[in-house]
Parts: sequence; structure tokens; C-alpha cells
Amino acid sequence: MNQYIWYICILPFLLTACDRRELTYYETAEVTLTADWSQSGLEGEDNYGATAIFYPKTGGEPKIVLMGNRNRAIALLPEGHYSAVLFNRSFDDFSAIGFRGINSFNTIEAYARQVENRSTPETIVSSPDKLAVAVIEEFEVTENMLGNNYTPVSSQSKKEISQDCSLHFVPLELTCTVKVKINIDGLNNVRKATCRLSGVPVSVFLATGHSSSERVTQEFPVGNPVFNEDDYPKGSLTGQFNVFGFSKTEEHNVETVFLLVDEKTEISQSLVHVHITESTDETGTIIVNVEASTPEKLPDVEQEDGSDSGFNADVDQWGKEENTEFPL
Repeated sequence: MNQYIWYICILPFLLTACDRRELTYYETAEVTLTADWSQSGLEGEDNYGATAIFYPKTGGEPKIVLMGNRNRAIALLPEGHYSAVLFNRSFDDFSAIGFRGINSFNTIEAYARQVENRSTPETIVSSPDKLAVAVIEEFEVTENMLGNNYTPVSSQSKKEISQDCSLHFVPLELTCTVKVKINIDGLNNVRKATCRLSGVPVSVFLATGHSSSERVTQEFPVGNPVFNEDDYPKGSLTGQFNVFGFSKTEEHNVETVFLLVDEKTEISQSLVHVHITESTDETGTIIVNVEASTPEKLPDVEQEDGSDSGFNADVDQWGKEENTEFPL
């Protein structure tokens, strides 16, 4: 008899404990995230993962989900209306991109990191890493979805909370590829060259994909020397880099700083005959092509080891001829 009385006494406490446990689980819904990266231009980046950010429509702190598997992940979200942004990698995985305005869906922005340069007062930035983004402007986690990550104890409760919640993202590349060809008279005297292209957007807004109105100068290396077969020592250097958008209608200046083969002479030239075109690669991606020329022949200098050649100008050492097509 005493045993039954004891069970009756503790029964309210057991029921209360069960109720509290269910309330804890029912505060969030399990949202399945999937992503299709086939249109992002980011093949071979599976190991970097991705980042999803959920912004409550009513304001408040966003929820950040780091996706070790960039194709699929789970997010736990409370009831409410949200906007979402997904992009490749994490905030810290980019070498030349920073983020600002992270706390708001409309202000989150990726920007190119600044290059330290004490020789000029203008803002010089480096080439940003490739960035692909997908956006879902609005979705709702309803009350019926809460607790869908909880294993019910009865078939009735299972029916009530079994509503599925999933989001599918298709990221698109927000960076644009620029290919540059520099025609140089006196290429044999060049040891190293660095280019700067003006009129480039410093950043891009993730929610809209629109570039910012602020323009900066972007620095990038050029190499791969090719001498003109019938007009030595003329030749060309080429380079490729990324930008957050590019406008052909805006004015763009190209400046190149040459370090000559004597390892001490440095010459800066503003290039002329700047010609900008667009082409499309095999995947349908638009490529911006920039071609420009030096205004005058680079001076002849003697190389530090006594020879007068820079990029292995000896014809016998050029190796097999390679024909590189540069769209115009």
C-alpha cells in the first residue's frame, strides 16, 4: 500500500519533467540545407565548405551556420520569418576578401583587401578570391515545424510535428574574370612586372549581387613572356585576376611598374592604346579582355650576371612554341 502512495506522490513531478523536456525541443525546427554548386564556377572547392547566414525579418542577431559539407547541412531555427545568404568558404578562409555589414541582410558586403603601399596615397587593392553566393529573400519557420527534430513518443504527436522544412540554394559567381595582355617594346630587359587597373569596384553586396559605387585601383602581377617571332625584342606579358564587376563604359587606366634585369632600375609607365572587349568561355561565363601597350621602348640595361637578357630571350632556350589565343 505504501508503495502505491509513493508512486502517486512522485507522478506529478515525472509528468512535469516530461513536459519541460518537450518544450525545450519544440523551441526550434530542423531545417535541411542543400546547395547545387554546378553554376558557381568553383569546381574543386569541396574541402572549403560554405557559410549560411539567416536574418530574422523582425531584426535581431543573425544565425550563422558553418557547413563543413558545402552540399548539405542542418540548421536549427526558431519560429519566424527569415532571409538567407549562402556563400562559399567561411569568413576566415579567404586570403584577399573581407566582410562588413554582417549584421544585416541588406548591408552584408564582401570587399577586396587593401594592399599596403606607401608610395601612393590612392587606395590599392588586391585581386579578390572567387566568390559565389545564393540568396533566399524570404521563408518562414512555422509553429507546426517546431520540434521536427524530436522523436515523438506517440503516433499522434508524430503526425503533428512531421512537417518538413528544407531550403535549396544555387550559388552563382559574383566575381568577374579579367584577362590582361601587355605589349612591351624591350621585353628582354624586364625582370618583373606589376600592373594596376583603375576604375574597379571595391566590393559587392551579397543580397543583391550589385557592385558598390566606390572605385579603387586593383593591383595584379603579369608574366608568361612571349617574344614576337619576327620583331624581337618586342613581346607581351599576360595576367588574369578577379574583380567585383567591371564596366566597359567607365574610364580605366593601366599602369605598369617594371623592375629591369639589373635588379635596381624601376620604371613606371602609363600604358596606351587600352582596348577592352568581352568574350564568353566554354561554360558561358563572360570574360573581360584588356589589351594595352607601353608608350615607349624600355631602356637596355646589363643584367647583374653580365648578360643582357631578362625572360630567357635566347631563342634556343625558348622551348617549344606555344600558340595562345587572346580574344579581341
